[in-house]
Amino acid sequence: MARQKPEDTPQDARAKSKDEFKSLDRDFGVKAEVEGLDDDPILPHRKRMLFLACACILGNELCERLAYYGLQTNMGLYLKKVIGYPADQASQLLQVWKATVYLTPLIGAYLADAVMGRFWVILVFSIIYFFGMLGITLVNVIPAIKPIKGGPEPPAGIGATKGVFWAFMYLTALGSGGIKPCVSSFGGDQFKESSARERKWRSSFFNWFYFVINIGSLVASTVVVGVQENKGYGIGFGIPTIFFAVAIVAFIIGALFKLYTCLPAEGSPFTRIWRVLKGAFANRKQALPQPNELYEPPAGSLAFEMAHTNRMRALDKAAIKSDAEKPVSRTEVEETKAFLGIMPLFLCICIYQMAYDPIFTLLPYPGDVMDRRMGNTEIPASSISFANTFGVLFTVVFYDLVVVPLTNKIGRPISMTFRIGLGFFVLILALISAALIEMSRYKLVRQTGLVDRFLAAGPDADPLDPKFTQPMSIWVQFVPYFLVGVSEVFTNIGTMELFYTQVSEGMRSLGTSFYLLTVAVGTYLASALNIIVASASPVDLWVADNPLFGHYDWYFWLNAGILAVGLGIYILVARTYTEKPVINVDKDPFNRETKVHSELANVSRVWPSINSSSRMSELRQRSKASMISSRGSAMSGAPGHLHGSDAKHGGMLPTGAGQFSRDVRDLDQV
Repeated sequence: MARQKPEDTPQDARAKSKDEFKSLDRDFGVKAEVEGLDDDPILPHRKRMLFLACACILGNELCERLAYYGLQTNMGLYLKKVIGYPADQASQLLQVWKATVYLTPLIGAYLADAVMGRFWVILVFSIIYFFGMLGITLVNVIPAIKPIKGGPEPPAGIGATKGVFWAFMYLTALGSGGIKPCVSSFGGDQFKESSARERKWRSSFFNWFYFVINIGSLVASTVVVGVQENKGYGIGFGIPTIFFAVAIVAFIIGALFKLYTCLPAEGSPFTRIWRVLKGAFANRKQALPQPNELYEPPAGSLAFEMAHTNRMRALDKAAIKSDAEKPVSRTEVEETKAFLGIMPLFLCICIYQMAYDPIFTLLPYPGDVMDRRMGNTEIPASSISFANTFGVLFTVVFYDLVVVPLTNKIGRPISMTFRIGLGFFVLILALISAALIEMSRYKLVRQTGLVDRFLAAGPDADPLDPKFTQPMSIWVQFVPYFLVGVSEVFTNIGTMELFYTQVSEGMRSLGTSFYLLTVAVGTYLASALNIIVASASPVDLWVADNPLFGHYDWYFWLNAGILAVGLGIYILVARTYTEKPVINVDKDPFNRETKVHSELANVSRVWPSINSSSRMSELRQRSKASMISSRGSAMSGAPGHLHGSDAKHGGMLPTGAGQFSRDVRDLDQV
């Protein structure tokens, strides 16, 4: 008679784990290798809850990006043709607003990391964003202030219209500051840092996060911009406003169903950085300590832990053991090292963002006077930017499903720094292609006599008149837009992942905000370059209001040259950069980061992440005592059943696990 195979042997548990994780890989579209990864126990409903949480977050981001790009994509032409700004001034005003959109995330990041937690920051600032969008829509609906394209001033005067319009525009910039640094970080929080499998999924999540962003951009550039041009800006801005309201509702629904893992605020990261710098300066004359001589509190008393590294060893002096009431810990020192370590990369990526801006800011102007026919209709000049979205969507899918598995299979995975540098190179190609297109356009304008006909028409001639349409199809702009999309997948997603993963768990919103800050600084630099070039060529403007004139091609060549220098500097910096080591342990005894918990469900308290510190400390101590008791029971051979991680190692279920489980369940009350 054949022997019956025992149930729940370690081999069976491992096989079941592989099957579960392979299934989750399929759900996320990731081909992750299961062999060789750490054997994590599968928590009940982990697969379903993780997938639904990420789906809800991605859906929220899709609607928010549709709202943002519904504003930004056609805004340059709106400011010029409807509000009445000259092309150079419209370009500069748009650049300053875009830079502010990417500067305000510093506010949201600080509040998320130090005060409110990411969930509440996203929710509160989403509401602010919505009212900004609603105000911009009403400016283009209310007759007293509604600007009329090519018509008389509104009854309240164009000055009042401009004032109200920009007030609501900057309200959206403030709202964006709370959303941008937190949504991607909030998505990353759903994955366990201690799991190699989930770190792979997290990397893939950032790819698909950017994929969703560009789906929103695609809908905005093709559908929303078309509505704005053909049906009016009141309806055109109203559509993304409605979608943004849907995004807020979807986000709240996910919280009500307790889909999210919400990590509480860990205190101000700036305070911790200052303590480290102050301590290192105070102890600067002391001998450099050995790693085992550095102060580190007992396990469980810190919300996260970081391994020691040999970079910036002078900062280790801040953690020299002393009798101070609140000494600096080794983890705080490593947190500061990690943050300072990405700063040289930050400066290089600002150069990339500066050269990235002209493609979207300038190309719509010559595009507006090119042949825009598509069958029997004319497409808006800004709509050709959908090629950028196609570049992103194609590259994300190809990179995530083909390139990553292939490079992993041959043992040569692509590092984040190499990926970022590759994006630099592709953007240079995009700028060169834009310059070559503009050179060909100017040559064609001269050969066909368009300039002479325009000058002969007199000072009142309109360059947008169909008789002055340039005999070059706008579809040639598909190439630079597409290449920029390819570049974004490498540099922007790589930077997003690097700035999230290479800082401490207590400053991840801040790290994401610094990724967004590269866009702000880069856009300010682009605006400054625009002003400098305009001042240096007052007679023969490079960025002329009439695209029949000027030197748009020279401007693209200038940016390509600057970026080539930036790439050289980046290569030197990246070669000296070292990624932080990963500690493959849970952050605390009750495994806070994997527990499915919704802060919105605790309606009895407004800011649960602030007021729960004493209860969290109590539970931490109780959980720690339970674990010590569990170890003692296991060593004494206490009877039990194979389950979870204990089954994996063939050990017994500790007798203290019941108290530990009760402590974990008690967290629902925190």
